[in-house]
Amino acid sequence: MSAQPGPPLPNKFPQATDLVAAHSAASARFTAVSMVQTVLIYVVTPLVVCLVVALMVMAPRMARRPRYRVGQPWTYEPLFWTANPEGAGLPPAPEEDTVTGEPGGARGSW
Repeated sequence: MSAQPGPPLPNKFPQATDLVAAHSAASARFTAVSMVQTVLIYVVTPLVVCLVVALMVMAPRMARRPRYRVGQPWTYEPLFWTANPEGAGLPPAPEEDTVTGEPGGARGSW
C-alpha cells in the first residue's frame, strides 16, 4: 500500500507580495507627521500636563497668608482661644509681666 498524495495544505504564512501590498495600503491611509507636530505631541503636551498638576498642588499654598513666626510683629486680627476675660470673671493681666528683650524661640532666629 502506497500513500496517496492528498490535497495541498493551505499556506498559513503570507507571501512577501501580500505583505508589501498590505504595507503600502496602510501607509496610504496615514499622513506623514511633521517635526512640529511630533514636538507638540511628545514634548509640549506632557509639559503642560505637568504644569497644570503642579499648579493644582501649589495654588492653595500660594493663596494663604504667610505664617506667623516667633519674634515677628503680629499684624493680624486678635484671636481669642478662651472666653472673654471680662465675661469669665477673671482679673485683668498685670501690665508688668510683659516680655521684653531680644526675640528668640525654637526657630533659632535670635
